[in-house]
Amino acid sequence: MKSAVIAFLTCLLVLYVQGQSETANSCKCLNGYVGRVNTKLIKGMPVIHQSSVFCLKTEIIVTIADQKKCVNPASPLGKIILKNMSKQKKNKAVSMTTTTSQTNTQSSTSHHTTSTM
Repeated sequence: MKSAVIAFLTCLLVLYVQGQSETANSCKCLNGYVGRVNTKLIKGMPVIHQSSVFCLKTEIIVTIADQKKCVNPASPLGKIILKNMSKQKKNKAVSMTTTTSQTNTQSSTSHHTTSTM
């Protein structure tokens, strides 16, 4: 009897978690895109949600005056944001590779000497 109750509760938990993930990953820009955006009013870094199974569109979300607004990825501003973000990702990847190779070189060239008494 206990195993049946545990199995039932496990099924309920699985269904609940699946329902939560679907609502969390749905499209964020359901109300459309803003028209023109003054880039000086944008606060912080834009958030980019790539297309996925849950939302087939690439979405760019910027914060303007404590409000989140959606920018059309096909607009001039959207293209600039996507281009800058891809450059930043490439630069991070290059710097991580360089740092890793420098660390490996330094660790391989260091010599440990021990003395015995």
